[in-house]
Amino acid sequence: MPTPVPPLYENVTLIDVKLASAYYPILVDLARHKHCLTYGELVQRAKDEYPKNDIVQSAIPVSTGRRLDVVRMFTNERDMPDLTSLVISKGSGECGSGFRRNFDPVTTREAVFAFDWSDVTMEFDGFINHTEQAIKPRKTVSKGVALKMMSDYHLQHRSTLSTDIRERREEIIDLIMEGFTQEQAFQMVQQPI
Repeated sequence: MPTPVPPLYENVTLIDVKLASAYYPILVDLARHKHCLTYGELVQRAKDEYPKNDIVQSAIPVSTGRRLDVVRMFTNERDMPDLTSLVISKGSGECGSGFRRNFDPVTTREAVFAFDWSDVTMEFDGFINHTEQAIKPRKTVSKGVALKMMSDYHLQHRSTLSTDIRERREEIIDLIMEGFTQEQAFQMVQQPI
């Protein structure tokens, strides 16, 4: 009998886990050097550090928040400071509004910078292995199919969708490609972080 999937893991994909495992050591390095990066800089640094990893090479900044949620799950479960506070928006120079609704980014970063991250690397590897086992595999689709599914859903439900949903287009397509239904993808991008 398969292990039940905890609710936090229901929306996590294998791609989320693989990218989180690439981002985590970068975030730890940032914490040690008391430095922040934008979403785009984080994605580019991961691409530079993992040039042969196709999943990392396909990453885009707009969906990075989803991947950072996996890192946040790890730090939350262990009562550690939230490493994801080190990733900021290029436009505002600060964490996203969803993060700021729940945490003071400056205070959180101070806690991250003061924490000793030297002993948690192996623990994160174990967390990643457990998470990969806990997530439910989904049937993936090609970008062309995902684009059509997104477009069809948008046309059908345009009147009930937020006006800024177009800004989340790439993220919705990514979610559909990763095996979420159109409804799930649209709901996920509209949820506050």
